[in-house]
Amino acid sequence: MPTKEELNRGFELGEWEVLPARGVLRRGDQEEHPEPLVFGVLLALACRDGDMVTRDELISELWDGRPISDEPINRCLHQLRGHLGDRDRPYQYIETLTRRGYRLKKKIRLQHPDAPAPVAMPSGALLDRVSGRHWKIIAMVAALAMVTAVIWTMLPAPPRSIGVLPFANLSGNEDDQYLVSGFKEELMQTLHNIPDFAVKSGRVSYEDEELIEIAAILKVDSVLVGTVQRSGDTLKISYDIADGGSGVSIASGSVTGRLEEIFDLQERLAAMVRNDLFGSSPQTLVSRSRPANFRAYDRYMRGLFVFERRGQPGNLEDAIELFQDTIRLDRQFGPAYLQLATAYALLPEYRDAPLDEMYRAAIDTVEEGIEVDDSIRDAGNAVFGFIFHKKKNWKQAEQAYVRATHADVVDSNAFNWYSRMLASVGRLDAALDQVRAAQEIDPTSAVINSRLAAAYTWVDNRPMAYEFYERSEKLGAGGTTHAFGYALLLARDDRLDEAYERSKAAIERAGGTAIWIDPLFAAFADPATTVVALEAIDMAVAANQISGQAEFVTRGLLGDLDGAMDVARRLEAPGEAFEMDLLFIPEMQPLRERDDFLDLMDALGISQYWEDNGCTWTSAAVTCPSDQGASNRP
Repeated sequence: MPTKEELNRGFELGEWEVLPARGVLRRGDQEEHPEPLVFGVLLALACRDGDMVTRDELISELWDGRPISDEPINRCLHQLRGHLGDRDRPYQYIETLTRRGYRLKKKIRLQHPDAPAPVAMPSGALLDRVSGRHWKIIAMVAALAMVTAVIWTMLPAPPRSIGVLPFANLSGNEDDQYLVSGFKEELMQTLHNIPDFAVKSGRVSYEDEELIEIAAILKVDSVLVGTVQRSGDTLKISYDIADGGSGVSIASGSVTGRLEEIFDLQERLAAMVRNDLFGSSPQTLVSRSRPANFRAYDRYMRGLFVFERRGQPGNLEDAIELFQDTIRLDRQFGPAYLQLATAYALLPEYRDAPLDEMYRAAIDTVEEGIEVDDSIRDAGNAVFGFIFHKKKNWKQAEQAYVRATHADVVDSNAFNWYSRMLASVGRLDAALDQVRAAQEIDPTSAVINSRLAAAYTWVDNRPMAYEFYERSEKLGAGGTTHAFGYALLLARDDRLDEAYERSKAAIERAGGTAIWIDPLFAAFADPATTVVALEAIDMAVAANQISGQAEFVTRGLLGDLDGAMDVARRLEAPGEAFEMDLLFIPEMQPLRERDDFLDLMDALGISQYWEDNGCTWTSAAVTCPSDQGASNRP
C-alpha cells in the first residue's frame, strides 16, 4: 500500500489527478478544491488502495477520536463524490460497505513530481557587487517577504456573521433533544453580545448541501456545526467553524463539564468561538437568557422546545405550564415571562380560547416581567403589538411593533407580526419589507419563508413567490393557509390542475371534506357552472366545512361580490375572522372598487389609520408617504 509521503507527491485516481500538497483535484482544465476534511477522507481511502476504511478509523484519523455523529462523515463523503462527479448510483469511485465502512473502487497510480523549476539568478554585475554572505542574507529576506506576502493574502478577514446549525444529539436519547436544542439557542443569544457581529439560526442541517451552499442560503460569512453528548450527568459539547466562502474548517474545539454547569459550559464555548474568530479578548460573554439555577433553566428549555412545536396537540398548554414552573423557580427571569405572555396571546389562534381573557393575561404577564427584568421591555412590545393588532388598534400596534423591532435582541416574529399588521391595512409593499427582514434574521424558518412567499404573491411578484413557496416546503411548511396561498398563485398562472391538487390535499390533511373544491374548479373551467359552485360553497358553510378565508376568496373569484362583502363584514367582530391582507390582493380589486368597501374600512378603523399616516386611496389601492422606499423587488 502507498505511504502518505508517496501520496502527498501526487497520484491518479480514474480520470483525476490528485495533488494533495496543493489541495487540488484536476481533470483536464477542470480543477476542484475540496475542503481539508474532505481531502482527508480521500487520502484515508487512498492509503488503503481499495481496502476498506471503517468509520471508527476515519474518526480516529480525522476527528482525533472525539465522538461525532454520522452527519460530518456523511457530509464529507457527499461532498467528495460531488467533487469527483460521482453523485449517481451505482457510484464509480467510492463504495459504501453497509454498516462497515468505505473503499475506493478504482486503483490509484502514483506519480513522480516534476523537477523543480530553476531559480532565476541576479545579473553578473550585481553579483560582482554583492559578497556571498550578503547575497545569502538578501535571498533569505526576499524569501521571507514573499512567504509573508503569500500568507497575508491567504488570511481571511474576520467574519462579520455566522450561521449556527442545529447541534447533533450524540446521546442516542430523544429525551435529551430539548437540551441540545436549548444549548444551541443559548449559545446564539450569548454570541449576540459580540459587537457588529450577526448571528443567524439554521433550523435544518442541510444534509445534502455543502457548507459553501449553506452559507449562501443563510447569507453568512461562516457556519458553525456542533454536537452535544450527554453521559449521565456529564456533557461534552464540540463545534467546528467553516469559512463560508471556501467551506474550509477554520476552527474547532470542545468543552466538558457537569450538567448543572451548563451555563458555564455555554459561556466558555461562546468565548472560544469568539477567540477563534477575532482573537483573545478580556470581554466576558454572558447569556442574556440565564436563569438563576439549573432547575429553572431545565424547565425553560423544555418549554421552548414544545412551544416551537405548538401545532401538535397539547404542546401549547404544556409550554404554558413549563414557563409558569420556570417563573416559580426564578421570579427574576424575564425571558420566561415573555414566552409565557406570547403563549397566552396565541391561545385564541390555536385553541379558540376566550380573546379578552387571554389578551389580558398576556399583557399582565409582560408587565410583571418588565418589573423584575427591564431588559425585556422593548422585546415585550411584540406581544403588545400583536394584541393591539387583533383589537384593530392600528396606531398603537404600529408603535409597539416599531419598538419591538428595534430591541437589542430581536425575535424574527416581531418583524413577521409587524408585516401582518401592515398587510392588514393595505400596505403590502411595506409588509413585504418587514417579512424580508424577518427572513434575514431567521432564514430557515418554515413559517417565515411561507409568509414571505405569500407577501410576494400579494404584490404579484410571481418568480419570487414560487421560489419561496418551494423553499418553505423544503423546510417543512404545509399548513392550509400555505397551501391555499400557493394554490392561488398557481391558479393565477392558469395552472389549475396543480392548484386543484394542492387545495384538495390541504383540506384532507386538515381533516375536512372538500365538497366544494370540485364545483369550484369546474366553474373556473366553465363559468356557466358558477351557480352550482356557489351552491356547493353555501352547503360547505352550513356544514362548517370551509374556513372564512377560503369562503371569502372563493366567492370573490366566482364574482359573488355581495357574498364576499358579507364575509368581510365578519371582520368587524373582535379578533380576526380571516387574514385581513386578503382584502388587498389583486383578485379582490373588484371588491375594493365598490362604494361600500370604504365603509368597511371606516368600520375597521383603517381609514383613520390612513388619515393619521397621510395615506391616500386611489385606484382601489392605498399609498402612504413612508412606503416610498418599499418595493417588491427581489
